[in-house]
Amino acid sequence: MIPEEFGRVVILLAVALAFPALPLTVSFLLYRFKIRPERRDPIKDATYECGVIAEGGSWGQFNARYYLFALGFVIFDVEVVFLYPWAVNHAELGLEVLAKSFIFIGILAFGLAYAWRRGALEWR
Repeated sequence: MIPEEFGRVVILLAVALAFPALPLTVSFLLYRFKIRPERRDPIKDATYECGVIAEGGSWGQFNARYYLFALGFVIFDVEVVFLYPWAVNHAELGLEVLAKSFIFIGILAFGLAYAWRRGALEWR
């Protein structure tokens, strides 16, 4: 009875483990048998940036505001996606769900106003 219940899970687990393990194993074997080239090349080691010749090293600092701005966008975007099921099933779910959706939108608006007031949306 157990193979019938968990057979597909075991097959999926085997494929999930073999998918990354197979190329790594082949690459290691090609390295061990000296089939894979081992030459270092300055062009391969260079930082590539959309066809533009890079200036300096690849370990440059960047402004953390870019990350925070993108993270804020993803959070608000994902939360707004949750409104779609409410909009589709609004007639079937009733006024209670409509009130909850307005509370949810209010929380989103409060978070946006807070971020706006704190200057998280300003580029400096």
